[in-house]
Amino acid sequence: MRKKFSNGSVTIEVNSNGAELKSLVSDGIDYIWCSDPKYWNRSAPVLFPVIGKLKDLETYIDGKLYHMSQHGFLRDQEFELKEEKDNVITYQSEFNEETLKMYPYKYQAQIIYTLLENGVKTEFVIKNIDNKEIMFNIGGHPAFNCPLYEGEDFDDYSIHFEEKEVVNSPLIMKDATLDFNTIVLHYPSLTNLLLKKEIFYIDTIMIRDVKSRTVSLQNKNGQGVKFSFENFSTLCVWTPHNEAPFVCIEPWQGYNDLVDSDKQYEHKADLVHLKPNEEYRCSYTIELLK
Repeated sequence: MRKKFSNGSVTIEVNSNGAELKSLVSDGIDYIWCSDPKYWNRSAPVLFPVIGKLKDLETYIDGKLYHMSQHGFLRDQEFELKEEKDNVITYQSEFNEETLKMYPYKYQAQIIYTLLENGVKTEFVIKNIDNKEIMFNIGGHPAFNCPLYEGEDFDDYSIHFEEKEVVNSPLIMKDATLDFNTIVLHYPSLTNLLLKKEIFYIDTIMIRDVKSRTVSLQNKNGQGVKFSFENFSTLCVWTPHNEAPFVCIEPWQGYNDLVDSDKQYEHKADLVHLKPNEEYRCSYTIELLK
């Protein structure tokens, strides 16, 4: 079920399925992709407890084989609207019998939206409600309309980084595993990524150990979004290599399995480890540039 929330300045729409942000409107402009299945039927899913694909869509946890689809299962779980107060909206979901078949840990997930004067903050909170340590990857995948205004093209936009970034984007194999021994896109000191559809022939541009905490997606007039993120170690940029009028800016804690993965879940990159009753918080904030 979709529900709208507004503070008079911005209006968001959230789908209880996945607690996914479906719209962010201000002054008649929607900044979030409309989920048109012609190009991509999602808009801002949360990625948990894996990011990307597992090798052969399977992994071993404590010696037992589990199967999981791309980007995990939380994006397809039904969330409950727990609270709406003072421009803060909290959705919550917990483990169930079906998730335990894919991932043998008991967790509680909250997705919290805070409406700002000029945007929205999205916070992910994962709590360990098991009696043992749990492990996971987590990431965001928001898609922004690009272009935003009539008469513009996709390549009128660029992404600006607050720090100089070293980019060594790996080869993505047909099974979506990563080969970091083969670098398909290299920038020794990137501060401004000019958006061209042809650069996405490699699929996803991946920046491991990203230094910037803020980037901005802007047209030639400086309009667009300022995107800030906390407690993520990788930043990715993706759009389908076609005429899709959107671009995703994706903060990740973790990434796809490697091409030579041994399929042991505990060996995945950038895993978050939580002891019982501990919680992990990460967030991204969208501020509108008008």
